[in-house]
Amino acid sequence: MKNYIYLFLLSILLLTGCDDKKDSQSSSDATPSTNQNNEVNTDTQTDKTTSTTNKNEDNTINSSSENKSQLPTQVTNSYLFHTEPELLPNKKLIKQQTIQSSDKKSINYNDQGYVKDYDLEGLYGEINYDTAKYIYGMKDTRNSYDITFDESKNIIGMKNSNDEIVAINEFDEQGRLVETTLSNFADNNINFTSKIIYENDLVEQVLYNAYVKMDDKKQLPVLVREKDVIYNADKQLEKTITRTFKLSAKGEVIINDKNEQELESTETCSYSEYNQNNDWTKAVCETTGNGSSKINLTRTIEYL
Repeated sequence: MKNYIYLFLLSILLLTGCDDKKDSQSSSDATPSTNQNNEVNTDTQTDKTTSTTNKNEDNTINSSSENKSQLPTQVTNSYLFHTEPELLPNKKLIKQQTIQSSDKKSINYNDQGYVKDYDLEGLYGEINYDTAKYIYGMKDTRNSYDITFDESKNIIGMKNSNDEIVAINEFDEQGRLVETTLSNFADNNINFTSKIIYENDLVEQVLYNAYVKMDDKKQLPVLVREKDVIYNADKQLEKTITRTFKLSAKGEVIINDKNEQELESTETCSYSEYNQNNDWTKAVCETTGNGSSKINLTRTIEYL
């Protein structure tokens, strides 16, 4: 999985897999969305963590009439805001998961299944649902942000210590996260957006864009990326394909002589060795183009 740790952008949108490259959006159109709230105030609720690795059905998501598992929308939203769709559980809530390759990333969850904190090779994040604070940064340098929650503990937005809005989330009519915008997050001049497209309640595609502010009115696209998420007949994650597009000096996607968008790189991750809860535990990610590589991933999961 393409997880370049954007120290300046965000680790809010990454986490698993191969650490190389940039992030951004694609030229496809995203699902229409409605902004649930543009104001950033402060609200909270309580979280705790409990658990055991294989506690029968206690924290298994209820099946629908079609006998397919469906995560609570708020859990999915939490994963998609802080990490990537590859890390979503199939049917049972997670207490902790680690992704091991040449390095190690770990994410912890509270007893509602929401992201509680993470450590991405020295890049830390912590969400305090009691004080409505988001702590983010490196080991010795961390920033604190004020969170606005809705009544379901979805993050509506965040403000920095100067009372400036640095994050806004938008949700569709079903309450699903469909767009995240980060502005000057982690004290940088990067604007970052991600748009999520669903198909039958599963994440089908994520589109990423990043821009550098030129002045108050202009911004230069610096990253354009799209990720396709593919499932097998049992709705287990089977593959992700992440395409990063080449940009001109003006920030436009380059079109070649075949009238095709030129790619800077393509990363294909294949997932396997599913456990009893239908979650993958092994993956191989191969990148072609700029920064070609092949990385093996091992995923260790402890369930609530």
